[in-house]
Amino acid sequence: MTFDYTTVLVALAVFFAGYVKGATGMGFPLIATPMLTLILDVRLAIVVQLLPGVLMDLGQVFRNGLPTAIIRRFAPMFFFAVAGVFLGTWKLATLPLWQLNLILGTLVTFFAILGWCRFTLTSSSRAESILSPVVGFVGGFLLGVSNSMGPPVAVYLHSLKLDKTEFVKAIGTVFIMTKFWQIVAIATWNLFSFAAFKMSLFVTSFVLVSFYLGLKTHDRVDQATFNRLILVLLSVIGVSLIYRALYA
Repeated sequence: MTFDYTTVLVALAVFFAGYVKGATGMGFPLIATPMLTLILDVRLAIVVQLLPGVLMDLGQVFRNGLPTAIIRRFAPMFFFAVAGVFLGTWKLATLPLWQLNLILGTLVTFFAILGWCRFTLTSSSRAESILSPVVGFVGGFLLGVSNSMGPPVAVYLHSLKLDKTEFVKAIGTVFIMTKFWQIVAIATWNLFSFAAFKMSLFVTSFVLVSFYLGLKTHDRVDQATFNRLILVLLSVIGVSLIYRALYA
């Protein structure tokens, strides 16, 4: 790899993305993917994030014990997410991403605005049994096609009023379960390469340090501050997706 200004920018981007991931439980691919695509094909950019993504998700899921209660509660979401991953990966080479970004960005921004306006989104146990599979499938599809399933899953989990530890464990669990099948799907469509492996190691070396710093930040913030951080992140993500759809 040539260490020019673009490479330095990418290194800084993944470092920041890893910190955000550690502090909030999400945001790594949404921040890192656009920067990596400055020097890489979008498919390669998605592949190189698999290794650091899996390592960070494992750290979040198994930190402070096994997430057995989370797995039982959100099993339908995990199951339907797998189907979405395969469909999304299949469509990776053909779907116009600007349309997907525009729809997703608009929805995320809308829900973020509701949060800032203190509009309370709640979900009953009956509604959860219906919404979990739907959110899982949509999130899995987005993961396969754009490497970013976080926004719809985060909006949904935020509406359930989980505390910050449960939120991070839940979103980390769905990430790690779907990432495994994303790897299978990517291998099925022959998207792996030696160049991707080298780049993945480069990205990982920066990400793990910043991820650790993010975890320390997560431990220090209280629940109210954490909720505001999630709303800020969702707002930035929503606006960024709309901008990318209209002007990228």
